[in-house]
Amino acid sequence: MRLSLSSLAVLGLLNVASADLHQLIVGTFKTESLYTLEFDDAALTLELIGNFSANAASSWIALSHDKKNLYGTSFTAATPSFVSYTLASATDIIYNTTLEIGCNSSAVSIFAIASSEPPYAVYGCPFVGASNCGAVMSVDENGVLSEVIQDYSYNTSSGVHGMAFDSANDFLYSADDSGNALWTHSVDNTTGELTFVSSVAGPVTGADPRHVTVHPEGQYLYVVLEGANELAQYSIDTTTGIPFFENVTYPLIPSGSANADYWSDEVALSFSNNYLWATSRARNTTNTGYISAFSLSSNGSIATQLFLTPTSSSGGQANAVAPSTFSDEFVALTDSATGFVEVWKLGAENASAVARVDIVDGGCCANAVWYS
Repeated sequence: MRLSLSSLAVLGLLNVASADLHQLIVGTFKTESLYTLEFDDAALTLELIGNFSANAASSWIALSHDKKNLYGTSFTAATPSFVSYTLASATDIIYNTTLEIGCNSSAVSIFAIASSEPPYAVYGCPFVGASNCGAVMSVDENGVLSEVIQDYSYNTSSGVHGMAFDSANDFLYSADDSGNALWTHSVDNTTGELTFVSSVAGPVTGADPRHVTVHPEGQYLYVVLEGANELAQYSIDTTTGIPFFENVTYPLIPSGSANADYWSDEVALSFSNNYLWATSRARNTTNTGYISAFSLSSNGSIATQLFLTPTSSSGGQANAVAPSTFSDEFVALTDSATGFVEVWKLGAENASAVARVDIVDGGCCANAVWYS
């Protein structure tokens, strides 16, 4: 399957890479390490330049607004916990502290996101089946995790796997994988604490929202449906912040494929917000996952699904996509089935892997963040 714009249309919208070196930091599922990679956008090479012995295996990592701090899940800890590092550079990583949150001690921390607006709070959620809660963590004047200032609840059947802010950080949206729902909370811009606004059921039974992102214009929210293996577009009521489904979905696996063989994963906006990337994973190593990109209109509505192409592997627990922060052309893709990170390049009618680093340590690779 391939749905595409004309070659000239796509190439005309792409940002040209700046012929520079860029660093990525990569987390892991099982091994207590953080890896730093360097990508040359002219030579199209990717190299491992740093291996930091971390204080936790982080299944998800997130940068602070100024990229001076890195926050991660403590994925193998006995109770849900989050870890905080200071970044002097992409390879100079300094451990600061670990915070244990006060909800659902039987679950594991799965996701973290940092606010880009004062007071720059960090939000985390645990996940194993029904984990039904989340936490708001404050930071000190240096951006280091300070204390848990709020434990808040979802439904008893909930298991949130991903979260996203609107561009003003007025609302936080939670993808409830176990509870098949989307949650909206308003954000107190003084304390960072959350107030419940709404819970909206997934579009169909078993859709299972996993990850979400919001267009900066604030009119659309995009949701990866892990169970339905689709990307769903929701409109947002700009007064209330509540998303509503208007029956707009796109496939993340080929037509005729069995849903049970796949579990879709991640969605993220490109550098310019003109494109949207999304991925699916295969549940066994005999199949590959898939990567797709979408062109967006100026208000954020999806214009066209450009392609749906196989990834290099099943993706394992990952196939997490991380668009570069310097060009629409490049996106990092992680794999935990064998352990590697690839950089893919968006072309006129498709995308392809142009660089790769294998990191076979028994736990890599979870997600990646672009430091530069």
